[in-house]
Amino acid sequence: MESEVFEIASPNGTLRGRKIIVSSSAPLVLLACGHNGFYHYGMFPTLQKGFAQQGISSVAFNYSHCGITDDGDVFNDLDAYSKNCRRLEAEDLVFMLQQIQQNSSFGTPKQTYLLGHSMGGFSAGFAAKMAEESGLHLSGLGFLCSLKTLDIRTKEVMDEWKKNGVYYRLNPRTNQNLPQGEEFLNETLLSDTLWNLEHAIEQLELPIFVAHAVDDESVPFEHGRSIFSWIYKNNSLNGFLPIPKAGHTLNTVHPVKRDSEELQFFIAKFCSWIKTTLH
Repeated sequence: MESEVFEIASPNGTLRGRKIIVSSSAPLVLLACGHNGFYHYGMFPTLQKGFAQQGISSVAFNYSHCGITDDGDVFNDLDAYSKNCRRLEAEDLVFMLQQIQQNSSFGTPKQTYLLGHSMGGFSAGFAAKMAEESGLHLSGLGFLCSLKTLDIRTKEVMDEWKKNGVYYRLNPRTNQNLPQGEEFLNETLLSDTLWNLEHAIEQLELPIFVAHAVDDESVPFEHGRSIFSWIYKNNSLNGFLPIPKAGHTLNTVHPVKRDSEELQFFIAKFCSWIKTTLH
């Protein structure tokens, strides 16, 4: 088993992450971080370890504009952060899918899956559509506590954002006011048309697994139910998993201080689903 941190140059900038390759041909999961997430955030190392124990390789990485340029957990490039948006995240994900399927340093997996958490699920949905349109093979798509829409801000926030072209949102973990930029604003304003997740995924025929915490305090459970309602008829292998007694990060924090039964429950169910798609 190979586990190492990598850096790779993409058209959008440097992508830094960790790959755990169980074996060259093992199924591989590409993880898509949520808004303000990074490859070693909270539950992500546990996800990668859990997948490896089930014989599944994985890759987690920082988006080109996530605002973190090293292995730290403080946003040290706010200029890049202010430019981040779902377009860039989806492009980064498609680029990583290309690397996984064409760059032998990631092994030669016969099956590649994409799993997005929170806002990362939203970006992953668009990346899956882009991959399909570009002829990239994707074996399955997973949504974990994912947003169904970008249109979640209050009128007061949106008015301020439109007036100034930027909205500063406090990150309570780092105590930083993080700038949400103009392209992210425009994507939010186009939630019903160009950046409509339902339109992006409703025709996807690849297997899709939707999991959502029942007590999610950040993205209500209804988001997960809606996402599943859009795709459940498309493939007999599609699945929906409510995660009882769990919050948005499945009862984990950053840095992780204890194991979480809810996270282990998800890992077991998601890996079991992957194995059903292999046959």
